[in-house]
Amino acid sequence: MNRKRARHIARTVRQGPGEALYAALRARRRRRNVADDELELLESDALALSGLFELEPADLEANARILREQAARDGLDVRTVQWFLPWFHLVHGGGVHTVLRFADHFAREHGVENRFAVYDRDAGAAARDVSAKIGRAFPALASAPVTAGPAPPGEADAAIATAWPGAYPLVRFGRTRAKFFLVQDWEPDFHPAGSASALLEQAARFGIPGLVNTPGLAEAYRAHGNPAVAFRPAPDARYAPPASPRPGTPVRVFFYGRPSVARNAFGLGLATLRRVKQALGDGVEIVCAGEDWSPGQYGVADVLTNAGMLEDPDAVAQLYRRCHAGLVFMLTRHPSYQPLEWMASGMVTVTNESPHTAWLLRHDENALLAPPLPALVAEQVIRAATDPALRDRIATAGLATVADLEWPAEIDRVYAAMTKRGETFV
Repeated sequence: MNRKRARHIARTVRQGPGEALYAALRARRRRRNVADDELELLESDALALSGLFELEPADLEANARILREQAARDGLDVRTVQWFLPWFHLVHGGGVHTVLRFADHFAREHGVENRFAVYDRDAGAAARDVSAKIGRAFPALASAPVTAGPAPPGEADAAIATAWPGAYPLVRFGRTRAKFFLVQDWEPDFHPAGSASALLEQAARFGIPGLVNTPGLAEAYRAHGNPAVAFRPAPDARYAPPASPRPGTPVRVFFYGRPSVARNAFGLGLATLRRVKQALGDGVEIVCAGEDWSPGQYGVADVLTNAGMLEDPDAVAQLYRRCHAGLVFMLTRHPSYQPLEWMASGMVTVTNESPHTAWLLRHDENALLAPPLPALVAEQVIRAATDPALRDRIATAGLATVADLEWPAEIDRVYAAMTKRGETFV
């Protein structure tokens, strides 16, 4: 037993009995796992070898021809839409729910027949699973055909990719008169520099007209040579302030904490909140949600509690009505939906500065912003927690910011642009 080994054992024990037992069993293992004999492959490289991203020169030429003909048309009658959709677990997840919200509105208000291809699954069970989830959440889409695989059958007036990997099967899809890319974040930044980020960034160079979630993200997409129309997302009506004022103490701070999602900077969040708890003690209660994880495993059991993955959006709205402020880090080019939901709930948003979110968030006006340094972000959380007048002013301005945002108007504007009866793609 040396000092290094002793430190390792101490760290493991502090993570809790479950992790300690697992570590002990792992250490006593006598036979090698099958995985021990396999070559290690980075997730980024595994994606590149998956076959999803394969394109031939003929595919690119045919795609460019369709886009040229689409741009030359004076108008476009969109009655059928083929969506390229990734498999999903939660229908109420921000990006997936936005896709289905568009399809639902297209069907109900414009008589569009929607079809969905789950491009990253080949089994029919995946199509049935997705179809059931869609039908339960959006009855107007219950009869929409759902297929599995990147090459759906049939023709469509328009085809739309809804995530960056889906741009590749969209390029290969030739049985359509128009193509669009529903861009909801800068997905190359979801991966470190490597195979996946290179392939995803290439999707921004196919010239596909963008239906882009937020003006800041639209500017980034246009900078790669693509025409785009931006829309502004809106919070659901379920997000609203509490009927009576929140109790003054303890001040409750919500943290959107997801250890598995790099763009939410989980480590920066924990470092920030340690400082907040150290400064305010029992005067602040910190609660997290967004993913299942144990605070004790990360050494913050005395700092916060974690509600885990809340699959019911109404439960999320109820939690927000009990919180005074929210902390979220978003290090890609979309502000995430949390600030919109928090503003609608009468909460104070604290987040990192970003030039891509300036269209929505203004420091000391409708949000509290800081560079992504724990000490500076903690200072803003502490301001929100200790200054009721500031809290009221920021929350009131946040409510006013989202008051005029409405999904139907934004979706109608996008549909008018797609059919060339409204805003022009620039």
